[in-house]
Amino acid sequence: MRYKTVLVHADLSRHAPARIELAAAVCAEHGAHLVGAAMTGVSREVFPKGCEAGPCTLLAGYTDPLLRTARRALDGFEAIADRRGVSHESRLVSDQAPDALALLARFADLVVLSQDDPDESLGHLPSAMRMPDYVLVNAARPVLVVPHTPVPPACPRRVLLCWNGSREASAAMSAAIPLLQRATQVSLTVFTPEFPNASIDTVAIDDALAFLGRHAVRATHALRDPGHDTGRATLALAREQDADLVVMGCFGHSRFQELLLGGASRAVLRQAPLPVLMAH
Repeated sequence: MRYKTVLVHADLSRHAPARIELAAAVCAEHGAHLVGAAMTGVSREVFPKGCEAGPCTLLAGYTDPLLRTARRALDGFEAIADRRGVSHESRLVSDQAPDALALLARFADLVVLSQDDPDESLGHLPSAMRMPDYVLVNAARPVLVVPHTPVPPACPRRVLLCWNGSREASAAMSAAIPLLQRATQVSLTVFTPEFPNASIDTVAIDDALAFLGRHAVRATHALRDPGHDTGRATLALAREQDADLVVMGCFGHSRFQELLLGGASRAVLRQAPLPVLMAH
């Protein structure tokens, strides 16, 4: 299996080069087409036909700087894609970034975004939900979240695959198959507060391992008691295993509960020092 289309957010954030480099690395390995999308930041509900304005108009004084900024972001995207030698195209979209990415993601196999940075947060999103959260919930596509900490611009090889039997975990595992097939280490980990005092559904674990094996993914498995914080336990195990990618389902509870209470997926999205592939 290979990814065929990868969508990456292009902007002038200090984190943009790292996210574009990783997206390009994935495309180079899979022979995929890379789509870089930059947005004006003005909702399509305000300018449904785009925000191009006539010269020397009052509207142009507002929209022209936004368009120039988006084009500069795409120039940076194209420079990286050209250097990497991957098939690519640039998309300038007159919309707010989260909405535009959620729509464009429906025509991609994988979306690459950066971890939310409070210093560069988008002011139009509520504080409880940021870019990766919004796209995950609304795009119906897996999202690869690139951390703030420096990461090698190469496909990950040591993967922590989190499994709890949920629909979201199943979606994440299937979405990650192209990366798992090229990994040198895959650890299927079940976090259960009952371990080791209660029986574990070993049949489900065996079925998951067999599923992976039929996709030419060789994986080991482990059971881990998360204590009272599954998110923290996940990141601790990733450090212990020297993993360079975490794969997990996102927002397994109701959206309302996740927004109020947080959860393992939210903690990992906020704090992970390594790339995380999530699916909802």
